[in-house]
Amino acid sequence: MQIRTDKFSEWYRAHMEKFIPSYAFFSLIACFAVNCLVYWATQLLASGMYHYDLTTTFDQMVPFVPQWVSIYILSYPFWVFSYALTSKHNSKEFWYRFVFADILARVVCGVIFVAFPTTNLRPETAGDGLLDLAMDFIYFMDEPYNLFPSIHCLASLMCYLGIRKCDDIPRWYKAATLLFAILIFASTQFTKQHYIVDVVGGVAIALICFAISLHTNGYLRLMACFERLNQKVFGEVVDEE
Repeated sequence: MQIRTDKFSEWYRAHMEKFIPSYAFFSLIACFAVNCLVYWATQLLASGMYHYDLTTTFDQMVPFVPQWVSIYILSYPFWVFSYALTSKHNSKEFWYRFVFADILARVVCGVIFVAFPTTNLRPETAGDGLLDLAMDFIYFMDEPYNLFPSIHCLASLMCYLGIRKCDDIPRWYKAATLLFAILIFASTQFTKQHYIVDVVGGVAIALICFAISLHTNGYLRLMACFERLNQKVFGEVVDEE
């Protein structure tokens, strides 16, 4: 049998394979693409609809602390690095189960965003320091919609679920990943980006979808689609003797 190669696949295997396996390349991109599609498309679909405010007494007691925006912003590189780490340190089967759970969770969120739109009332930032400006920027870029469930919390917990059983990742790093995910949960509260029910909803959907993926074969069709794409791009076995 003969292995077909091209410049891209040769370059990828020489420079990127050690960070993200080639079989995970397109599915990793798909996770982030689906996330963006669900988040932005549902805002368009729900525009003009009544948006519910899920403020609780607990939310009213939590102070607005804009300094927590630093943790909130760090969540973005945290997701990218953690998802790449999950792809590298797990089997191909587990990776595709992870991808299935991740995409399933986003689809569930998308349905809720349209069926039950939510919003909240944001406080005014009083200072003009760097973190205050960062908070203003986040408020400008991320309008107060699609709050329940919190994708921010969902994705952060998925980062931990993806590596928690990796034997070659130190326990301290797994604990640090879980701790940072919890700090991100807290940041959504102190920055008033989400309310407590949003956090609970995001965590619950992540756990439920992850469990469904681990205990069913729903991931197989998704894996087959990506494997066909990988074969065309990365030059799998194409010629037989």
